[in-house]
Amino acid sequence: MTNNDAERIFAVVVTYLPQAQPLVDLLTLLAPQVIRVLVVDNTSMDDDRVDSLCHKLHLPNVELTRLGSNFGIAKAFNIGIEAAISEGATHVLLSDQDSQPSFDMVSGLVRAEIELKKSGVPLAAIGPSFTNINSGDLFPFLVNVKGSLFFGRRSASPEHPHIEALTLISSGTLISVAAIKAIGLMREDFFIDSVDTEWCYRARALGYRLYGTAWATMLHRMGDSSLRVWYFGWFRANAYSPLRVYYQIRNLVRLHYLGYKGIRWRIRNIWSILGIFYFHVLYGKNRLEALRMAFRGLSDAFGGRMGKFEP
Repeated sequence: MTNNDAERIFAVVVTYLPQAQPLVDLLTLLAPQVIRVLVVDNTSMDDDRVDSLCHKLHLPNVELTRLGSNFGIAKAFNIGIEAAISEGATHVLLSDQDSQPSFDMVSGLVRAEIELKKSGVPLAAIGPSFTNINSGDLFPFLVNVKGSLFFGRRSASPEHPHIEALTLISSGTLISVAAIKAIGLMREDFFIDSVDTEWCYRARALGYRLYGTAWATMLHRMGDSSLRVWYFGWFRANAYSPLRVYYQIRNLVRLHYLGYKGIRWRIRNIWSILGIFYFHVLYGKNRLEALRMAFRGLSDAFGGRMGKFEP
């Protein structure tokens, strides 16, 4: 990436009780690719790990904002996005602490964006192809399948480098400021989980499109670990804590209230909710707690109780 390409691309990295080495790797790889890295830390004020790490790295274009408490990934992203816009950014690259971009990820995203816009695509965002650190598997993009009630998954390739996706994970996603101003910021009441899904469907409802590209790659940790589950054969699924099960169930159910129509989307969403129950209640390490939190998520979704979980 040239300096001209990078001079108005700002990265927003959200942290919460991160492990030191993965965050060091992330910031070290990302800082040379953008004009500025805005780290927004949700860790409590009495924990100085992120502040200490940023000072030790001596990266002049890394700036830290400490929120002093966990306000959720959506609010932290929004704080970083608004700061980037106020400083003249034309694009914002989102990242959480569990990603490791390739050394040329941002330039690949920019090249893909230029090519897609030349063809007249109303682009909302573009994301890299990523490999799940827990499983070692290349994670495919969620796509429409013509003539099917269900969506499919497809990976970008050298022959077909750009894939139109239904959703993108927030980490590694490059969004133009023009698109952010038209589509809006992240929904802070979602707190965590499905924040990116909601934004992507909102963008699509407004006529924008989302793409994943093979020209940019990164490693990303999906879940806390992996589960061995049976689903027409044994495979590894992403494992999450009972608290994350709560947020996943609550927010996926709440998506049905937001006016996103279409039988295919509703079937897929219901299937995803049932899958979370199935994986974590039957195969998870904390099955009873996962079941309790899943039902609490359903209750809060139907009751309209959003934001941070309150016991």
